[in-house]
Amino acid sequence: MAEKKTITVFGGTGFIGRNLIAKLAKKGFKIIVPTRNPYLHGYLKPMGEPGQIDVLKFNPYNFSNLNEFIDSSEIVINCIGVLYEKKNQKFDHAHHLFPKFLTSILNKDVTKKFIHISALGAKENSNSLYIKSKFQGEQVITSNFKNSVILRPSIVFGTNDNFFNLFNKLINLLPIIPLAGAKTKFQPCYVGDVTDAIIKIIEDINPGQVYELGGPKVYTFKELIETLLVSLNKKRLIVGLPDFISRVQAKIMQLFPNPLLTEDQLEILRSDNICSNHYPGFSELGIYTRSVEIILPNYIFSQTNR
Repeated sequence: MAEKKTITVFGGTGFIGRNLIAKLAKKGFKIIVPTRNPYLHGYLKPMGEPGQIDVLKFNPYNFSNLNEFIDSSEIVINCIGVLYEKKNQKFDHAHHLFPKFLTSILNKDVTKKFIHISALGAKENSNSLYIKSKFQGEQVITSNFKNSVILRPSIVFGTNDNFFNLFNKLINLLPIIPLAGAKTKFQPCYVGDVTDAIIKIIEDINPGQVYELGGPKVYTFKELIETLLVSLNKKRLIVGLPDFISRVQAKIMQLFPNPLLTEDQLEILRSDNICSNHYPGFSELGIYTRSVEIILPNYIFSQTNR
């Protein structure tokens, strides 16, 4: 039996990354996880056999030693992404400059494969710095390294996600849910389906393609919160906010350390986040996708009652 390949996963401590590492470990791959704080993420190692998962100290602002994390790997996966900016956390660095430098190094070894997690709706002419930086990252990857596959997921949900769990907390605190962009459409995809797509690409798919990953159903933002309420068996009044109130809300909320809404996120909410159908997706990868209604009740209620 052939020895399994070595895979480096940047962003392996994030939501998609953790789920991916668990699946890669079950498949028998050797996994390298660079992270700023390896001692905080030792929980990753028991996902595999002894010695199968290495969690190594990595400074994302020092590109000079990137080679040591990818030299021994046949496949490199980038799950790094930030949802809002801080003093030391900028969209341009995380979504554009890091993949630019990483792929410039990978270009020296064309036998490797690179898989990059971008975002659905990435485009050049967006007023959102998040969306624009995601597009710029895709552009430099395409220019620098042809053995790349780019994935553009919509909202990704699942156990410990950053979407339904956040609104679950708000529902427990507030009798009324104020909602900016209530009519904006989304096509959420289950994290298990996203990681299945990555595994499929690792094992079967040739590089050089962009995939749009959207789930089986399109919802408005309001419909997603209504679906969450049904799963929780709770009732709340959902109030769609007019634009000027949303802008005031965003200006205030973005001052908090972990903001619920920023002005940049408000720009994202001005456009629907659904597949364009100009690119292949889950169906072309042979993956049967699971809906919010099927998956959400399996984890959201149990997490509420911990």
